[in-house]
Amino acid sequence: MLYTRIGAPGRTRTDTGRILSPPSRGAGFQNLGYLSVTQNQILGIFGWCMHFCMHSKSLHRFHDHTSDRLDEGMMMARKANGQGHTYKVGNSYRTAIRKGNFTVTAMGPTAQESRRRAKAKLESLPNLGSKSTGISNSKLFLEVFLDSWLTKEHKHQIAHSTLKRYQSLARFHINPSIGKIELRKLTASDINQMLSNMRESGQSPRSQQQARALLSVALQDAERKEYILVNPVKKVRVPINRVKEIDPLGIEDVRRLLDTYDGSYMSARLHIALLCGLRQGEALGLRWQDINFQSGILDVRNQIQVIEGKLQLTGLKTDRSRRSVALTSATLLALEKHQEIVQKMRDACGSSWRENDFVFPYFDGSAHPATPDYNNWKRCLRLCGIKTRRLHDARHTAATLMYAQGVGIEVISRALGHSSSAITSKLYVHSAIKPQIEAANAVNAALFSN
Repeated sequence: MLYTRIGAPGRTRTDTGRILSPPSRGAGFQNLGYLSVTQNQILGIFGWCMHFCMHSKSLHRFHDHTSDRLDEGMMMARKANGQGHTYKVGNSYRTAIRKGNFTVTAMGPTAQESRRRAKAKLESLPNLGSKSTGISNSKLFLEVFLDSWLTKEHKHQIAHSTLKRYQSLARFHINPSIGKIELRKLTASDINQMLSNMRESGQSPRSQQQARALLSVALQDAERKEYILVNPVKKVRVPINRVKEIDPLGIEDVRRLLDTYDGSYMSARLHIALLCGLRQGEALGLRWQDINFQSGILDVRNQIQVIEGKLQLTGLKTDRSRRSVALTSATLLALEKHQEIVQKMRDACGSSWRENDFVFPYFDGSAHPATPDYNNWKRCLRLCGIKTRRLHDARHTAATLMYAQGVGIEVISRALGHSSSAITSKLYVHSAIKPQIEAANAVNAALFSN
């Protein structure tokens, strides 16, 4: 309650006796002394509220900042070696676990999930402390990773012969050049230098391509597991491999071979190689149960390979390799005669015969080794006066014979078991001249015939 006393005209006394002058006229207040008591109190209350709000907001900001710093400090605090630390990245969390000089990281929607993933990744690393490697577990070298990846993971996805080839490339070419480099420090320049060393040592472009392909697949897996950030092979160009001109047998040479060895052990073998185009391992892995004499269809399902020093029957590695081949009537007849020859071999061997149902068995019924089979091929060529060629050239011959008779590329590709018809067109049929002659005659007839 405000009480006033009567004083000088135009002035007002408060209960304290202070004389207040009326506010001056004009825009705004020139002096707080001119405010009325009520106005002065209102401004005082308003200022106090503003001060309180600003003070509360500062406290709130300080509390939030302090909390964030405390949380971040708690998460960032490093634990013992092998435990790691977790911190927030956007709306996710990242955990980094350091063991020696090697660090793995993992992202997760929560701090707990991030830590779980990082620990799982650390446990999945190859055995860095293996005595057989003689390498400290503080660093992951390329040779350690590559050996572990090949023998424990990739071996189940490739044929045994491919595994042996990859291991040979790693042992003799990759590891001597770049095997001692840490996986995370490997660069495209290192890989290019390795390929250059292979080239200077006389390795073929094909071998260089295989070495690059091996590193590409292996480091792609390392990138997926976040052992490395980027696969350096992506920046390495594929070595150029100029395709060698193939040298298939002519149709007269094929006829001479088949006529000369008709009725012998090599007759059916030559039919399978020259007319069906089977690879050597596929031919030696044929069993009688794979041939349907009624339908004239041969199923290619297996092959003979050397595994751990022993000849073994294994499946083919791709779906396209597993195929059915239509046989000519002459090939069916040669196979029927061949059954009688194998039966005579069985009878002559007696109890020592090893029954495996092979179409082309060795002398005792076991799997036929590749070297004697190749020597038989060379002997056949020599006795017929035909220039020596690789046994694989018989496969080229089958392709060019089919193409010369107007068989389509896709049909030939399936008969040979290629992964794509582009391979067939590029490697096998470019030397067939008959279709080109027919095309030239067709163009000539269209343009110049009366």
